[in-house]
This record gives sequence, structure tokens and C-alpha cells, in this order.
Amino acid sequence: MDDINELIRSLDQKYPIVPHTNAGRLSSTVRRMKAEKELGIPINRRIGFAVSADSGESANEMDESGWESFFKGLCDELKQRYPELHASLFNGENTNAQQT
Repeated sequence: MDDINELIRSLDQKYPIVPHTNAGRLSSTVRRMKAEKELGIPINRRIGFAVSADSGESANEMDESGWESFFKGLCDELKQRYPELHASLFNGENTNAQQT
């Protein structure tokens, strides 16, 4: 449990959420969710900043498939609205493969 708490503290410092503009909010949320996924943080311990308009659930209340679908939707929105920010986060990765 201490390891997860330390990982979360590290994520708070390294990947803060930036709620000031839509671009900052969306890109910082995707960046944080991507990092949490890569580090294997359990969903219920991940940040709950983003809330699904469809289900009303925050990201840390979702099941695995719901979280993946929500994350993919946020990534797709970021890519469509702010392609340069998307590219900076995924740096040429095949994001479809990363999110499935």
C-alpha cells in the first residue's frame, strides 16, 4: 500500500492536472491517465478528475472496460482538437494499440 501511495504522490508532482484552459485540462488529464495506466495504478486509486458525461462516473469509479473506453475518447478528442498536444504526449506511438 505504501508503494501505491508513493507512486500517487510522485504522479501528483510529475503530472499535475491543469484546469485553467480546455487545452490544458484535457492534455494534462490524458497525460496523467496515461501515466497511471503505464504504472499499473489500480483504477480505484487513479485520479478522478475527469467525469464521464454519459455515465456520470468519475474515472476512478469505472470498471476496466469503461475506463479504457473513456480514456480512448479523451485521447481521440485531444487528437482532434489539439493535435500538437496529442503528438507531444504520444510522440508517434500508435495510440490505438496503446489504449486497447
